[in-house]
Amino acid sequence: MDLLSEIIKAFSFPEVVSQDGGEIDGLIIAVHLLMLVLFVGWIIYYFVALWKFRATNNPKADYKGVKTKTITNSIEGAVIVAELVLVVLAIYYWNFYVNKPTDFSEASEEGRLVRVTAEQFAWNARYPGADGKLGAQSKTLVSAANPFGIDKSKPYWEDDVEVLKSDIVVPMIKNEDGTHKSVTIDLTSMDVIHCFKVLPLRVCQDVIPGMRIPIHFRPTKVGRYQITCAQLCGDGHARMKGAVKVVDEAAWNEWYKAEVEKKKPAFQKAAAIASPKDEKA
Repeated sequence: MDLLSEIIKAFSFPEVVSQDGGEIDGLIIAVHLLMLVLFVGWIIYYFVALWKFRATNNPKADYKGVKTKTITNSIEGAVIVAELVLVVLAIYYWNFYVNKPTDFSEASEEGRLVRVTAEQFAWNARYPGADGKLGAQSKTLVSAANPFGIDKSKPYWEDDVEVLKSDIVVPMIKNEDGTHKSVTIDLTSMDVIHCFKVLPLRVCQDVIPGMRIPIHFRPTKVGRYQITCAQLCGDGHARMKGAVKVVDEAAWNEWYKAEVEKKKPAFQKAAAIASPKDEKA
């Protein structure tokens, strides 16, 4: 039984820690079952054709060809139906997952939008600051000294939280109805094509220089989940490691507050420390 359990575990899906992960797994299973039906159908057709038109049964060539096309037409019809089902499923899920977002904008709850920039060979994250807004970025400004391409001629960038070559921290927050709030990550790259793949969250997206590509998910479990770069991105590809760290709401608020505090200018920190004393006086 232990061996059987290990075999089942080896061929099972990884742990799901995203609210939509089960539906994504269901789609993968449905697509593969349809592929299996197509494969078995063509194999059956192949062997039927081999048997029906074998040399011993047809010693002389028959230039009139097949007398009836019932079997052929039936199989081709089944293939067309299966392909139409695949197209309908693809359109439905694409529309559902890609065009669904209602709370994935910059105007959503502060800190839940993360901009991630990939580089050889690390992941860098940027969060809205105390004002809840991210400063403007431009792909023409991306450099080693400015990996996010921040446009400092425009407002809102001064208090943005930057986390370089460390875990990408995101919150797990529950709604009143028991569902989980969404997290959006805007992806871009400062050098070559990378791939942001986190299996437990069921997200996988190529990261392309000069493009901002949003992905979204609803984490359901606290933990640290490895980011795998699924694109060969250079001779240090094996070092292209990182992690998405999912924390609960309290831990998120504490972490976020501490990071925002770090961004405050020295005079603001001094004023914040002095103000309670002034009130007592």
